[in-house]
Amino acid sequence: MEKQDVKHVLQYLQSEISRIETMAGTLSGVEREHFQRLTNFDQRELVDIAVEEQSASRQLGAIQQMCQNMSRQIDGMLRNTERGADHEIH
Repeated sequence: MEKQDVKHVLQYLQSEISRIETMAGTLSGVEREHFQRLTNFDQRELVDIAVEEQSASRQLGAIQQMCQNMSRQIDGMLRNTERGADHEIH
């Protein structure tokens, strides 16, 4: 695989990871809001659902963090690829 192909694959992966990060963040916020709204009711079943929503929010937040970490790793790989291409030119 040529360096330019690797660069395009990394850019594509970074773009998709960014989309996943955005979706996870949005869904995490919705889950937090649901938790807040559901805990205002005085029904045990709704409080149980609220706890599940809170757990989902935490998991989505973890996914968002994982995506940020992967994106940073890809940034480093892209920089290394570009540096390697610069060295080949000179």
